[in-house]
Amino acid sequence: MLTAPELKSLLKARGLRLTKRLGQHHLVDPRIVQRIVDRCGLSRNDTVVEIGPGLGALTERLAARADRVIAVEIDRRMAGLLAERLAGTPNVTVRCEDILDFSWDGLADVTVVGAIPYQLTSPILGLLAEARQVIRKAILILQEEVAQRLLATPRTKAYGRLSVLAAYCWEASALFPVPRGAFFPQPNVDSRCLQLVRRPTPTVTVINESRFFAVVKSAFSHRRKTLVNCLLREEHRWMRRAEVERLVQELGLPLTVRGEALSLEQFASLDNAIEQKF
Repeated sequence: MLTAPELKSLLKARGLRLTKRLGQHHLVDPRIVQRIVDRCGLSRNDTVVEIGPGLGALTERLAARADRVIAVEIDRRMAGLLAERLAGTPNVTVRCEDILDFSWDGLADVTVVGAIPYQLTSPILGLLAEARQVIRKAILILQEEVAQRLLATPRTKAYGRLSVLAAYCWEASALFPVPRGAFFPQPNVDSRCLQLVRRPTPTVTVINESRFFAVVKSAFSHRRKTLVNCLLREEHRWMRRAEVERLVQELGLPLTVRGEALSLEQFASLDNAIEQKF
């Protein structure tokens, strides 16, 4: 893998500039890279989808252990340089595209790996949730604040939509911290490596998963507003206040309750009640 000086020199020689818009921070700490690859637990039968490979710090080592690595890089010039650098590694395919447009067709039991840009965390996690039937597990580097959200429990400051989503879809666990010095250029915050292992079946049953995700999203759309008021906004405007209040009370919750107080089980009950009612 490239050291920070080597990476900087190569980018300069090729006239490439990193942009904050794409969250381009490249791993340059070989110890962190090795720990991430080790945690993937790969065999020669495995397929890896790597999100934002950059210039291949992880890609090279993943390819040494997996059967196939699909490296998805949105930056056209970066993708071209990566393909050039790994031209002699036949089990790596570099795709220049947005991971949010990536097709999972034909894949199964995939391991997803990547350092996720802060501004794309929510949509990427939503994508992984939707595609989780073909994803065995994900090893992700997330900003510390976001990692805490995924692991948070009800009635805590960090608890929110991502917490509920993670609890429903995955067995989430924190692996190890990733200091800002592990990247070039250095971000302003530290990160953490998390593991998401797909649950064979969710711990709760919901009638309509799409509506369940929508209900959870609405519940946290305005954190200072009550659950009732949140559900009367956004995509649920067709519901009447009296009906929503009755559903909340039937669940044994006060009308002043906010989304941050509901557990995964309570969200499932609420969604099922809405589904049966409407």
